[in-house]
Amino acid sequence: MSPTCFPGPVRRTLFLAAAACTLAAAPVPRAPAPASALARTQPPHCGDAHSADFPIASRLSGGPGAYERGGAPAAWQLELRNGTEAECRAVHPVAVLADSGRALQPGQIHLDFYDSGASRWRPVSFERTEEAENVGVLDGRAPDFPGFVVPAHGTVVVPLRLAFGGDAPEGAVTANVTAVQRRGADGAWVGESDDYAFAVGGRPGTVPSAAPSASPAEGAGRPGALADTGDTQPLFGIGTAACALLVAGAALVAGARRLRR
Repeated sequence: MSPTCFPGPVRRTLFLAAAACTLAAAPVPRAPAPASALARTQPPHCGDAHSADFPIASRLSGGPGAYERGGAPAAWQLELRNGTEAECRAVHPVAVLADSGRALQPGQIHLDFYDSGASRWRPVSFERTEEAENVGVLDGRAPDFPGFVVPAHGTVVVPLRLAFGGDAPEGAVTANVTAVQRRGADGAWVGESDDYAFAVGGRPGTVPSAAPSASPAEGAGRPGALADTGDTQPLFGIGTAACALLVAGAALVAGARRLRR
């Protein structure tokens, strides 16, 4: 397992919160594959591991400023833009939702993403961290989902839909998405989106105000905003990872979000 490695600025500003691993009907583990076999099955590294820029520019857009508790899902989208000369495979975005009251629970969040390869919507299961953040990997809890492939200098748009249960707490919520490339038992952090701020309220007309979410124009063309993390491809070991992986049929969830001053 690769050692945990955080770049300098991230050591001071990144808060790691690892959620417990959840097994979704995991099959009986098999004997570990030889290193040579793993090398053949692992995707090439996404981007330059020593670059000061994330290889994937991630952006959230199109979401409303408020959600009604128990209301219908609202549509928005995640854009993954590859700025490198080679395709990035096995990209698993990780959604992080945190509310101002620290009361939001995983079961109150209903997030789906659209898997164009399978022509279906897939659910996102969340885990709650010790810091009251809700972390979920876009994998649909499906062992057959290989992650997203972002072509060289290309863009993949992932449709999302989000709703909240009728018992969800009212108040301001912030969401962002970290892009992680799955690499066997570890993952490489390859991108992070802007923040999407919104509010959750009760009946129509009673939704509390929230800071406006970033517009698409604000997120576009800003790969430099992600560059302040220094080395953009640290590898994270399972259990302390800022990523979520599927290994041997298990959904391993761990989250990280960058704290802004």
